[in-house]
Amino acid sequence: MKKLLSIILLAALMGSMVLTGCGKKSEEIASTDKGTTGTKTETGTEDKAGDTKAEDENEIITITMSNWLEAEEATSEIFKELLADFMAANPNIKVESVAIPFNQYKDQVLIAGTSGNAADVIMGNSQMIVAFYGAGVLADLKGVVSQEVLDDIYPNYLAGTTFEGKIAAISWAPHPLALYYNKDLMKKAGLDPEKAPATWDEMTEMAKKIAALGKDEAGNTIYGLGLPTGKVAHSGSVANGVFYSFGGHFLGGDGKVDLSNEGTVNALKYMKQMVDEKVMPGGLEIKDLRGLFATGQIGFIIDGDMGRNAYRASSGKGEAFDASMGYAIIPTGVTGRSETVYTEHELAISSTSSHPEAAAKLIEYLTGKDAMLKYHKSNAVLSGRKSVAALPEMNEDNFMEVFNKQAETASPLPATNPLFDNAMNEVTKAMERIMVNNEDITEVLEDTETTIKNMYGE
Repeated sequence: MKKLLSIILLAALMGSMVLTGCGKKSEEIASTDKGTTGTKTETGTEDKAGDTKAEDENEIITITMSNWLEAEEATSEIFKELLADFMAANPNIKVESVAIPFNQYKDQVLIAGTSGNAADVIMGNSQMIVAFYGAGVLADLKGVVSQEVLDDIYPNYLAGTTFEGKIAAISWAPHPLALYYNKDLMKKAGLDPEKAPATWDEMTEMAKKIAALGKDEAGNTIYGLGLPTGKVAHSGSVANGVFYSFGGHFLGGDGKVDLSNEGTVNALKYMKQMVDEKVMPGGLEIKDLRGLFATGQIGFIIDGDMGRNAYRASSGKGEAFDASMGYAIIPTGVTGRSETVYTEHELAISSTSSHPEAAAKLIEYLTGKDAMLKYHKSNAVLSGRKSVAALPEMNEDNFMEVFNKQAETASPLPATNPLFDNAMNEVTKAMERIMVNNEDITEVLEDTETTIKNMYGE
């Protein structure tokens, strides 16, 4: 990553975030060992992760972990429980949680990190970690996190957090995108609700039959397929999986932006055709598509594992809606494999941590069997570690089996530049120009490629 880019990024953040304020530290989580005490460790020291000596086993130390889990109702209690369990097993280590709301998280960590005040352990997601790495906030985990743990991470997940040969983070809770389908609509269209499409061609034919149903009893249009094309970065991210299925890509073999390739053109032609034939709605975000799927207006939709709870809630039926949902890995396209992408929660260590060994212990625990089984039971998360993902407790139903299987072929988002989210916004604008404004695909892609290359400094 170019140092200049990091400086520019920081300057922009400081200008836009100066009035936001820093996330407040949550209440300290006390160790279950009553004899364990510790003083707050000052951050921002000159010690680098690779230069720090091994911790004294008898020394009581304090490390910090920045996260958004404790700031959210759905994950606050389980996160505090996991930290308490870790401290009980490691009475010489005290963990202080630095809880920051998700919508402020990336900016606050960048500001803290570039001023030398980053937490020891830094939570992030696929889009955030590349920005943190580009700003010099993260340590290389090679030689810090045990090789046994690194070898246990799915290779595709490890590749997604490795930049310039350095492991910037490791996967904690991955979210691969897979296929959901509405069994009720399949029945109405004369299709076998227990037989998911194996190829994109099969899915297209099935989607057309569902769309041919026309309207539901309330007069709402029924669509066969739902792919997000609305003007948000998420739509562009999801499109990468579709590009791969048609043999396309966002980045070429040289790591440079390359949108004007045959596969990507064919993917967008396909999406445009589906919109024109009213098999797929155009210009909608994932939140809109989820609402349509949950109310029986979309047959097939590509979504992450978090989608199930969203559909349960939007349907008004709760878990009873599960009877209407089927799950499958993404159908194979021209590459002959199930192509998809993933986002994930990731864990990293700051480059200025005074206690990298203790930070590594926390990461190894949080991604390990005991913590992941407890986290999974509470929030149905997946694991990026092969040994954990294969456990029966992590595959308790067809839903989990499908998503764990999808994890084996999921590719990382091509987020190799801190401005990736901005680039995905441009891709989404391109899709809108094609799907809604009916502009020429080749010309739009050439324009968009030029815009992103300028953005990336290529």
